[in-house]
Amino acid sequence: MPSVDAIIASPQLAGLERVSHGGGGRDIRDVRLAEQFADLGQAPADSIVVLGRSASAEATDYRFDMGLRWAALQGAAAVAAFSGSRWRPTATAADIAERSGMALISIPEQTEITWLIRALRREIGGAAEVALARAEAGIAAVTRLEQQGASLALGTPVEFSPEPGAVGAAVVTSQVTVGYIAAPEVTGDLAVAARIVLHAAAAAAGRIYDAERRSRELPVRSRGQLLAELLISEAALGEDLLDRARQLGVPLTGWHVAVRIEADNLDDAGRDEVHRFELLEAAGQVALQAATGPGTWYLSSVSRAILLISMSASDPGPQAGARAARAAERVLEAARERLPRLRLRAGVGAAHQGPLGLRASAAEARAALAAARAAGRADPVVAHDVTGVQRMLLEWYASDSARSSVRELLAPLERLGSPRAETAIRTLAVYLDEQGSAVRAAQKLHLHRNAVTYRLRQISHLLEADLADCDQRLALQLACRARLLQ
Repeated sequence: MPSVDAIIASPQLAGLERVSHGGGGRDIRDVRLAEQFADLGQAPADSIVVLGRSASAEATDYRFDMGLRWAALQGAAAVAAFSGSRWRPTATAADIAERSGMALISIPEQTEITWLIRALRREIGGAAEVALARAEAGIAAVTRLEQQGASLALGTPVEFSPEPGAVGAAVVTSQVTVGYIAAPEVTGDLAVAARIVLHAAAAAAGRIYDAERRSRELPVRSRGQLLAELLISEAALGEDLLDRARQLGVPLTGWHVAVRIEADNLDDAGRDEVHRFELLEAAGQVALQAATGPGTWYLSSVSRAILLISMSASDPGPQAGARAARAAERVLEAARERLPRLRLRAGVGAAHQGPLGLRASAAEARAALAAARAAGRADPVVAHDVTGVQRMLLEWYASDSARSSVRELLAPLERLGSPRAETAIRTLAVYLDEQGSAVRAAQKLHLHRNAVTYRLRQISHLLEADLADCDQRLALQLACRARLLQ
């Protein structure tokens, strides 16, 4: 069998260039087309895998590195990608190839993919001219997006199936396989042509699915961005914002109930920040689909939180929060089924009217979550307190003088820096809420009593506070609760 370097030295394949340090001596026994990175995991041993144009354009993505690892595990000898100039693999891709003895090959952008596959197979030996001619016709038919043409070009029926069959290719949209395009009756040399055409057809179908999904989601994302802008902006509401809301059909003048969803273990569940973002995006879509109840539900996100907002034209009544809490329970149950790695919890605000009321409900939902964490509660859904204590605290903390007092009182702990300051303030808050019981505070914080006692000694020293003094305890308790509402 010819080696990588022997193949690319062929006059027919002039322009192909090995861009990796090693792998040139690897023997090649087969050639495969990979329209998406997941196909790299199916590459047979001693094969050269040609990335399709879409996959080649995204070869700087971290998903390519994962695909390259899969190909190395399968024993693939080389991976080739199209590039307008000489392909320069990322440092991580080059390192993976170096460690696995795999060759990375640059293909000139103008090279015709079907011709390339045919030429590679000829160099390897045993090319099937009839099958590849059908593959060329099939690729052209796929490009024209004519399913009947693709079937006639292959000379065998093609169908969409939930199972891949012996010869089939996955249709993937948003990294989810929605089905397979398969040729159930294909055999012999025609299987080679069928695989090439089916992978191209599946990739085209995936792109169509994605385009249709984006067209459906665009209004949803626009509304979500508008709501996020409304919630995080500290400026007064402008006519421009209200006019955009009217154009997007968002009834800001109605009544609103906010549900805030956060993941307690997002850092552990996601491989990196990109993956964490994707997990939250997926959780948001699941949440919006599962949300039911009075009013219309809208989706937004702020920082690392998902916001579901129920909007209705008329006053939903005093039970609106309870109904929203039940909806939140259904949402979390659906999210647990689809994304079991995430530990999600939700806070629910009360019903308020108008744009400022939306902000108030969102603040209450956030406060409910913060209060539950401060108290060590493990409830998956917590609603804004019905006694009004949190609302009173929010109103008090809204004043400049109150915020200044809280900052001054807790400044020695804040100087510890995050996350040590957060840990110290939360420990002090739970201790004070438990009426000065280190035992109960330890239980709530899931710590040993000695650990809590040690922390409190350090906190008291830093604050120069006497925790036995009732006035100082009250001031610190209010300050901690207000600080944890941020």
